[in-house]
Amino acid sequence: MKFRERMLRSAKKNDSRVVLALDFSDPYDARLARAERVLSATKGAVAAVKVNHHLLLPYGLSGIRGVIDACKGEGLPLIADLKLNDIESTNLNVVDSLLAFGFDAVIANPFVGREEGLGKVIERMHIDGGGVILLVYMSHRGAGEGYGLSDEKGVPLYRTFAARARDWGADGVVVSAKTLDKIAETRRIVGKDCLIFSPGIGPQGGDAASGAGGGADFVIVGRSVTESPDPAKALRDLRGRMAQAPAFE
Repeated sequence: MKFRERMLRSAKKNDSRVVLALDFSDPYDARLARAERVLSATKGAVAAVKVNHHLLLPYGLSGIRGVIDACKGEGLPLIADLKLNDIESTNLNVVDSLLAFGFDAVIANPFVGREEGLGKVIERMHIDGGGVILLVYMSHRGAGEGYGLSDEKGVPLYRTFAARARDWGADGVVVSAKTLDKIAETRRIVGKDCLIFSPGIGPQGGDAASGAGGGADFVIVGRSVTESPDPAKALRDLRGRMAQAPAFE
């Protein structure tokens, strides 16, 4: 089963379009236990889980085996948010490790290019049913300093990156929930078969309801849930706001 199909199946099963970001800044010796507690508290209410350097750097793939196994046990797709951005040989080594440890997808930066960059990475992930999600427009304040730049023809890089996702056969793209116009532009470029993931909810200023209603397939949520004293309630409230979002085509 392809990554896109697993995402949609999980979303339907759990009636959720939330990708839970297990990003923690606690002391190193406390992060993993907290991640496991939050994952347990939100069981059955998220569509997928995203892990980034907050856990991967201090613990490594072997060290987060409990998180990986919990996701596998629940049928939750597991996304490695590495913003992969290196030469082909390094990128392939990274995704081989991720696949071996049970990850379903990786987030990568299309800036590195296709030839000797991400082309064979996408092919390799697809062989094992994995997915590649490309960055189109990030959610931090300085995103426009890079993704908003224009090429020699005056085309903004985020549009170029959306076109690369379409042309390279990527499974999804990341577009900030704070930029509804760019979500709409990206959808027109990538079509309906490429999933849109929108981060920036909560502390970064994005709204789950408007992001989802604006055309994203999934919202990526971290601190709004993970830093709450009651993660389960925070997630219920979030999903309630998303349920009020207008339908989109």
